Amino acid sequence: MVLDGALSLAVPTKLGQSLEVKTSPASDKPILEWRSFNSDGELWFSEEYIIDDSSIRPSFFDACNFNPISDKLATILNKARELNPDFLAGNNFEVRTNLEFPNDWGLGSSSTLICNIAKWAEVDAFELSAASFGGSGYDIAVGMMGGDILYRSPEMWEGYVYNPSFKNQLYFVHLNQKQNSREGIANYRKQKVNAADVDTISQITEELIKCTDFDAFQLLITEHEKVISSIIQLPTVKSQLFADYPYALKSLGAWGGDFVLACGDENTPDYFKQKGFETVLNYSQLIK
Repeated sequence: MVLDGALSLAVPTKLGQSLEVKTSPASDKPILEWRSFNSDGELWFSEEYIIDDSSIRPSFFDACNFNPISDKLATILNKARELNPDFLAGNNFEVRTNLEFPNDWGLGSSSTLICNIAKWAEVDAFELSAASFGGSGYDIAVGMMGGDILYRSPEMWEGYVYNPSFKNQLYFVHLNQKQNSREGIANYRKQKVNAADVDTISQITEELIKCTDFDAFQLLITEHEKVISSIIQLPTVKSQLFADYPYALKSLGAWGGDFVLACGDENTPDYFKQKGFETVLNYSQLIK
């Protein structure tokens, strides 16, 4: 709903992604060597790019083994240079990214990459994101701010401090699969969303950030789930997977994968682990 201007609350996680850059004098054909490492320190992506006057492109292209990750990264780098023509000028570059969470967690590997490249290239992160991944931009705002935010659009957002008194009763459960954000956005865009729906979600957000009662908080996120379920024509995660769970649940991001927010108690981790969902983090473990 934030895609249509609904007020949203977003908070950063403790785990993120770093980007390190080393430069050296350029030869006749400047190159950029890119290496990405996962949270276990294992190399999961590498590519060498040629930097010339017209574009940044992989030094080796095989049409039979097209790499969409390599292509997307080239798109981002070329857009960054379009926004700042001095970016990547006159040197060779060695770039290393380090992800601090598993690749399938869906905590923002793309948005943190955009934020890091934008800071490196000294360009507008929202423009860079819009030209590469799309979306509402809320995750870009969080990445650039580094703190909690209330968000409506790239032009309307502000810093916030969210510290619920019942945060020790909030958990994050990974559903053992990653959702593609772009697919989620495309599916949402197929639905008809009216202004009343946007207002309803905004009102729920406004009540959520002021809520100090755990039971009232559960009622609010349950209502939020009902509204979204009705719009996107998908069942709520509770009705689909956890109908016997005694507390409220809320999907996060694109429905059907990544994490869910689970209200609960000290027995919550055992409940989900018995159902095969081993990654259960409490609020303080995950949220910055």
